[in-house]
Amino acid sequence: MNPLSNKFNLPQPVVSALAKDDYDIGDADISVTSLWKPPQMVRLAKAHSGDIQRDASDYLMNLLGSAFHRLMEEADVEGIVEKRLFATRHGVTISGKFDRLLVDQQILQDYKVTSVSRYQKQLMEPDWENQLNTYAWLLRLHGMEVKAIQVIVMLRDWANYLSVRELTYPNLPMQVEDIPVWTHDVAEERISQRILYHQSNPECSAEDRWYKPTTFAVMKEGRKSAVKLFNSEETATAFISYQNDKGKLYVQKREGSNVRCAEYCEAAPWCPQWRALDPQGGSGNPDPGE
Repeated sequence: MNPLSNKFNLPQPVVSALAKDDYDIGDADISVTSLWKPPQMVRLAKAHSGDIQRDASDYLMNLLGSAFHRLMEEADVEGIVEKRLFATRHGVTISGKFDRLLVDQQILQDYKVTSVSRYQKQLMEPDWENQLNTYAWLLRLHGMEVKAIQVIVMLRDWANYLSVRELTYPNLPMQVEDIPVWTHDVAEERISQRILYHQSNPECSAEDRWYKPTTFAVMKEGRKSAVKLFNSEETATAFISYQNDKGKLYVQKREGSNVRCAEYCEAAPWCPQWRALDPQGGSGNPDPGE
């Protein structure tokens, strides 16, 4: 990891804490987390690791996650915590470090720090399920059974007044979510398929790129949110023509985007697919989320 720049002149202790790169997958080819990322993203980031420029400001939210994990690890007196495991399939060695295992209850737990919005929309649910079931698979290979999986989520922007006002808002800044548990055979099959997928070196799919298609919003004067969204300008215009207040309505085009490429991929500057999709595309930024 290149030294962090500090373009916003953050305090020295903050930069020093962020610069500590103690993440090490050991003698492995790929980590559990990277296994479930887009293969092209992982491959390009590894190939250009020495070229990627990082600023301390890009990692500020990581402090919350690191501090949360460290406090939970130090306070734990019941479980096995922060243990790294290895397994090899198709000539590829996978490495993963789980957060917490309650051996007697056979419960695997993982700590996450994220926003209320991401939690409510469950944007990370597939990632959590894939990641944690891979840890469970590793544990079983090392003689430890997992019958239940839980994510302990700290909501970094939780607001008490919204928990009272909105019925669907989380009632506490910490939530515990149960994650579906794969059988060992299912885990073997899915993990094997994922390794082979990485070995095939595919381009990123629309899902990988977090692609959001262009939409046409029917807007109303004096209102910030859309009245209704449409996939074409024609259907949006047709909708307006049937409304009683059509004189106050208009169509607003919302350009589609590849959100992950533009905002969350460090490898974007070296990605030929991204350049083809968006020749004017940005440089990409590291994911400040989990």
